[in-house]
Amino acid sequence: MSTADIDSRYALAIRQAAKKGLDAKAAREETEPGVYRNIVLDLHIEVDEMRVAPDTDKAPTCSIPLLPTCALLLKRMGIQREEAMEILKDVMTQALDMGKDATKSLLSDMGVADMQERLKEEVIAKLPRIPVKGAVKVDADAVRVSLKSMTMDD
Repeated sequence: MSTADIDSRYALAIRQAAKKGLDAKAAREETEPGVYRNIVLDLHIEVDEMRVAPDTDKAPTCSIPLLPTCALLLKRMGIQREEAMEILKDVMTQALDMGKDATKSLLSDMGVADMQERLKEEVIAKLPRIPVKGAVKVDADAVRVSLKSMTMDD
C-alpha cells in the first residue's frame, strides 16, 4: 500500500506517530546489522492532536563557499600568494580553536557580521523566495503506538 491509498491526514499522523511515539535510536542500538525482509506489523496508533501549519516562503539560504573564496583571494594576491597561503593556514588553525563567543566577537569587531548582513540585504534578498511547507507538530506525549502482531521472514 502506498500513501496514495491513505488520506493525507492519516499518512501524516502515521509518520509523526512513528517519529514521536517510538524510540528509533534505542531500537537501532539493539538491532544487529543485516537484511530483514517481509516485515508485517499490525499496529494500533493513537494521535491526540496533530497541528499542520500553513505553507510559507523564505529567502533562499546560502553559504559562502570557503575554498573558492580562498582561491580567489590567493589569485588576487599575485606575487604575495605564498605568504597569503601561510597566513590563511595560520588563521584557519586559529579559527578552529576559537570558542563561539570569541568568534562572534571577532566577526563583529572586524566588520564581517555587517558584511554578512549587507550580503543578505543586497544579494540574497533579491533572489526568488523558496516555498516552505508548513511544519507538522505532534507532541510525543500525545502519541500511543501499540503492536498487535508482527511477522518477519528469517
